[in-house]
Amino acid sequence: MKNILPSIICLFFIIKATAQESRKFFYATIQDEVSVVSNAHVINLNTKQGTFTNNNGEFRVLAKANDTLQISFVGYETKNFVVDVNHFGMQENYIQLKKVPIELDEVAIKKHNLLGHISSDTKHIKSEKEINAETLNLPFAGSRILTPAERRLHTATSSYGGIAIDPLLNWISGRIKKLKKFKAIEDREKRIENIRSNYHILIEHELKVLKEDIDRFIYFAESANDFNTLYLNNDVAMITFLQKKSKEFKNLNPEKYN
Repeated sequence: MKNILPSIICLFFIIKATAQESRKFFYATIQDEVSVVSNAHVINLNTKQGTFTNNNGEFRVLAKANDTLQISFVGYETKNFVVDVNHFGMQENYIQLKKVPIELDEVAIKKHNLLGHISSDTKHIKSEKEINAETLNLPFAGSRILTPAERRLHTATSSYGGIAIDPLLNWISGRIKKLKKFKAIEDREKRIENIRSNYHILIEHELKVLKEDIDRFIYFAESANDFNTLYLNNDVAMITFLQKKSKEFKNLNPEKYN
């Protein structure tokens, strides 16, 4: 037993050193003194991999202890943030940016007849009206652009004046049912592409799904009865769901994952 103990200790330190070399997702929120900062650029200077913060100021990037993240955004001081091993725990990580005052070299003051009162001065301010589909009152201005499947389904189920003969004939012939199937297929492909583009690194490096199985795993997860489309807008929920499904997927493929 005494001879085995030094070997176990040595093995422990080897595993620990190897784990420190592997990178995993680092999560954090970028904010200033008032609110979160969306669309800030984050780059890992050690790996040269980058990303942007979402509308909530959140981001994730592959990193390990002692990696340096560079955060930059117009109007803020660029900040270098050194990742610590404690940042991978359960606590939330916040990185604060400092605003940079913008100084003008020269200000040209023009003569005006403003009095300093909003109620009266607004009458003297000329504003140019933006010209677009909405200001020109064009039909369907401001409407969301339909996808090909949505457009075909809308055309088949809509009627422009008079008796709605076409929608009725389309329903009787089964065309509407077929178009709804096309729309469902299109929606599913969008969900799968969303998962693939946002979580393929997590699936391969953290969940240890083989590269050749990634697409098959994504279809497996998306078609599960407990999949919820709300996961697509919630990183934590989606990651938890994919972790659960990776275990099920590996159990169904024991020849590869045992």
